[in-house]
Amino acid sequence: AFARCRAALKAHGDCFGIPWFKAFWVRNYDSLTVVSVLRNAQQNVDRTRCWIDAQVRYATKCDSYGGVSETYDKLWSTDSRCEACLVDCLIEILFFENSDRERYRNDSLMHLTIEEPPGHYNFTVVSAMGVITEGAAGTEMSDTYTRLLELRGVPVVRANTRTLHSVDYNAEEIQRAVQEHVRTPWGWVGYSQGCANAFRAEALMLQGTPEQQQLLNSFRCRQLLFSAANGSAHATCGAWKLLRALIDGERFFKRFQATMTASTQLLGLNLLQNVLCSRVGSAFFGSVQSMTHEGARRMWRDSQHCCRVPSTSIIGVIEEHTLPECLQMLSRVLIEQMEYSKHQDTQVAPEDAVAHPVGVLNANQEL
Repeated sequence: AFARCRAALKAHGDCFGIPWFKAFWVRNYDSLTVVSVLRNAQQNVDRTRCWIDAQVRYATKCDSYGGVSETYDKLWSTDSRCEACLVDCLIEILFFENSDRERYRNDSLMHLTIEEPPGHYNFTVVSAMGVITEGAAGTEMSDTYTRLLELRGVPVVRANTRTLHSVDYNAEEIQRAVQEHVRTPWGWVGYSQGCANAFRAEALMLQGTPEQQQLLNSFRCRQLLFSAANGSAHATCGAWKLLRALIDGERFFKRFQATMTASTQLLGLNLLQNVLCSRVGSAFFGSVQSMTHEGARRMWRDSQHCCRVPSTSIIGVIEEHTLPECLQMLSRVLIEQMEYSKHQDTQVAPEDAVAHPVGVLNANQEL
């Protein structure tokens, strides 16, 4: 089945638009996700075992779950029965919807735990991180990227995106990273606003000059991590609050017009104008606007993307036991600001974190 699907994809690049092909590919992707966590737990990579233990103890479980309620040493064994028990646990804690849990418990492909064959790949990952980042000097996911290079020979190029900069600025930096560092087939990994930046960069290349379009000849896939490419209620409400603050500020200072000299008023206006027109101010306001739902809608409306390239998306849902104390306020504020979802990951709703536009209906929406 795998060989025939590879042959079909090689012969017809638009196979991902065929429902049965896409469904089989999704099953394989989700199976590999479970296998990845399974091997990390068995090999005691990072803090995977601690995370699984916390999830097994406190996560919300479906009524049909009959697995363990706490971890023990034998669970990490490679014995077939212990491995089957751990796979059942991982299905329960990696998938939030009960329908997904039940479907994969009855999926033989999931329980085969088929791994990719060992060896190196002729591939490069372009990494675009979120709104707060150090760009090319960043350390996000550094351990994961190091293992990827060691085990698969896949280098990671960090795009030099900037903190609190607009989508267009960061998209240019991603395009520059591809131009200067990528010489193999490649794909991009985006986190939060980095997904919007990468989608915009892809559109700039696809709709650009022949030299820019040539960069996409070797483009193969996208991976979205908790995407904010469809905007965030934080930014939408934040932009409204900024507008209200400016209006209220103007009303507050009007009362001083009668008691201040014209030169003092002019000095204050010049200071305010210099702040709002500064490089930092322009970058900040541009960044906020590009992360609003309206900013995301404009980005998707005016963009085209490679229709033959598959997209995968990891979406998070916060529960009480996985909510860090430092993010409690953001989580509560987001819930109050949203009227369209009961779940969130402290930044965006699951409905917004998908790998396609939700506010635009056009041919590109079928991406």
